[in-house]
Amino acid sequence: MLFLLFLDPGVEMVVSSRGMSKGIEQTKGPQVIPKAYVQIGDVQLGGQWKNVTSTSAEGESAAFVNASRKFGPNSLAIGAAYKFQTNARHGTDSDSFEFSAALSRKVGRLSLKLGAVYSPDDLGGTKQSLYVEGGPSFDLTKTLRLSANLGRRTRENNVDYTAMNFGAAKTIADGFAIDLRYYRTNRGNLDGIYRSRAVVAGRWTF
Repeated sequence: MLFLLFLDPGVEMVVSSRGMSKGIEQTKGPQVIPKAYVQIGDVQLGGQWKNVTSTSAEGESAAFVNASRKFGPNSLAIGAAYKFQTNARHGTDSDSFEFSAALSRKVGRLSLKLGAVYSPDDLGGTKQSLYVEGGPSFDLTKTLRLSANLGRRTRENNVDYTAMNFGAAKTIADGFAIDLRYYRTNRGNLDGIYRSRAVVAGRWTF
């Protein structure tokens, strides 16, 4: 019973006008991502689900474990997730493991971050996949943050691309924030998922 005193449960809900992942589109319309987790010191355990627009599945679930630690102005985060598609079509490669790491440094109001996400065998026909993204963010006020990112994704059996985004996040109230962001890739002529778009998202944390 004493162990339960160290558990800190939480729930998060993200609703966006368009689902985006690793710089490209995941849905043709709004996306909803409910997430539940338990924080144990520097470690977070949890699960989430999100709807996707796909011919092979209707959604994507994930069970994850993340850990983070601050070292003065520096922060290090690592994570692992098991992803699986929901209502997947028979014969689809519908699950994968994903590993992530990110390093950030804060100097006054300015922060710099570099992160990477790697999958040894991604969903569908894609095999190895690596997405590296980094960029600055600036706290304009206590409740308004500006940020920009540049990323590169390399994939076996799929298209490689470069992605960028920039935007602003505003904390409206305790536990609620809105993010307005513009996305663009260098492969916009290939398919709709790579085209430029503006996305607004709301994030609730309970």
